[in-house]
Amino acid sequence: MKFISSMLLKPKLNSFIFETFLTEFNVFYYSIIGWFKQPNVNDSEKTYSYHKTSQLKTFVIVFSIIILLEGILFHYLIQLWSDVAAWVFTALNIYALLYIIGLYNSAKLLPHRLFLDHLIIHFGFQSSIKLNLSDIDCIKAVEEKGDIWGDKPKDKYHSVLNVDSPQYEIFLKEPSLMKSSYGKKKYVKSVLFRADNPTKMLEKINNNIKCTSNEAETREF
Repeated sequence: MKFISSMLLKPKLNSFIFETFLTEFNVFYYSIIGWFKQPNVNDSEKTYSYHKTSQLKTFVIVFSIIILLEGILFHYLIQLWSDVAAWVFTALNIYALLYIIGLYNSAKLLPHRLFLDHLIIHFGFQSSIKLNLSDIDCIKAVEEKGDIWGDKPKDKYHSVLNVDSPQYEIFLKEPSLMKSSYGKKKYVKSVLFRADNPTKMLEKINNNIKCTSNEAETREF
C-alpha cells in the first residue's frame, strides 16, 4: 500500500511536497495501522531490533501523558480567548501524540537490516542510512552517554533517541547519505547505533564484511 502510493504520487509532485506527504502518511500509517502489522523479513536479510532496550517506550508513555494533560488544560484556557485557537492547539497536540506513537510502532516494524553486501540502519520512519559493507572502515564500541540537550556533530548520524546511549559507532571510508523526515538529507562520516542484541549483530556484520572482501579478492584473481 505504501509502496503503491509512493509510485503513483512521486512523478506528480515536486520533491519537497512528495517527501512532506510521505512523512505525514508515515505518521498516520504507523500510529494507526502500525498496531496491527508485523515486520516483513526476507530470506536474504537478517534483522536486528533496537526498540526493546531503548528508552523509546518510556519516552512515548511519559510524553503521551504530558500531551494529553497539557492538551485538556490549555484547550480550556485558550478557549476563553478564542474557540478557533483552542481547537487548532488541540489538533496540534493530537498530531504530536500520533507522531510519537507512530515513531515507536515504526521502530518495531523497521529494524536494522543486514544483507550480504550492505547494511540499513533505521530509527523508525524518522531516519535511515544504507551502508555498503565495503565502505565500512571499522566499528568501535561507544562510551558516550545519552544527552537530551547535547549538540550532535553534523558529520555523524545518531540513530538513537537523545536520552539513549549508542553502543557502537561505524566509521566509514567515504561519507554516506543519511535520509530523514521531510526529505532532509546529509552526508555523514560515521553512524552511531544501538541494538537489542548488539554482540550478535556486530558478529554477523563482521562476518559479512569478510565474505564480501574475500569475494572481491577472488574476482581480482
